[in-house]
Amino acid sequence: MSEFFLKGKASWFKESHLSILSIIGVFVVWFLVTRDGLGLVKPVIFPSPIMVVEAAISTSSLIGTDVLYTMFRVVCGLVTGTIVGITIGMLVCFNNKLYYLLNPIIESSRPVPVIAMIPFFLMWFGIGEIGKFLLVTLGVFAIIVINTIEAIRNVPPIYVKAGQTLGAGKKAIFSKIILPSIIPSLIGPIRVCVAISFTLVVAAEFMGAQAGMGYRILQARKMFNTDVIFLGVVMFGVLSALVDTTVRKLLQHLTRWTERA
Repeated sequence: MSEFFLKGKASWFKESHLSILSIIGVFVVWFLVTRDGLGLVKPVIFPSPIMVVEAAISTSSLIGTDVLYTMFRVVCGLVTGTIVGITIGMLVCFNNKLYYLLNPIIESSRPVPVIAMIPFFLMWFGIGEIGKFLLVTLGVFAIIVINTIEAIRNVPPIYVKAGQTLGAGKKAIFSKIILPSIIPSLIGPIRVCVAISFTLVVAAEFMGAQAGMGYRILQARKMFNTDVIFLGVVMFGVLSALVDTTVRKLLQHLTRWTERA
């Protein structure tokens, strides 16, 4: 038995090193093809790692402010869209009148790209925070509400019948059976919404903003500062990974009773 656990630990150790090696490999290739390495690509087209580091140091105060603005917009839109989407999805499933009232609107508006509404949001709300907040919220809502409805529909009826047989009321069935059953199914959609939130924030900040990572990238593009542009891309990747990891860990903790492969 002890040998089995030792083998498991050794395997994990090697696999974790493979992940580290893959990241190092990307940086090595990046270094070699740019100016500081073999110089295969001009800096104006693709900056070197040292150029990006220098850009991060020289613009640290601006980038710090931009990160705060972008993260505020992402987190507010993600949390609000998730809560509203889950709430509406549940109400639609448990109330037939609401289902027939709201389902046609949800189904008809869902395929419409939220980014297409940016010109209207600019006309209605200007370049303030309300338009950006609504853009992210609507994008997240469209994904979460559908997945909530499908998750509730896919709850095995035998669970509900078993609860009713044991004397559970509607509230107990909802809190003890329905809710725990759908939360694991929403982990994937919520993680997808994290990426969608950053995509929508970039689009919103490109269209109109005075601060934010998207705004900083747009300003750098006008000046052909490719090092600042790539710094913004890297920052978006890092921030998205941090938010995704936080959400994944939190949801896994809330559903720690669920069996996983």
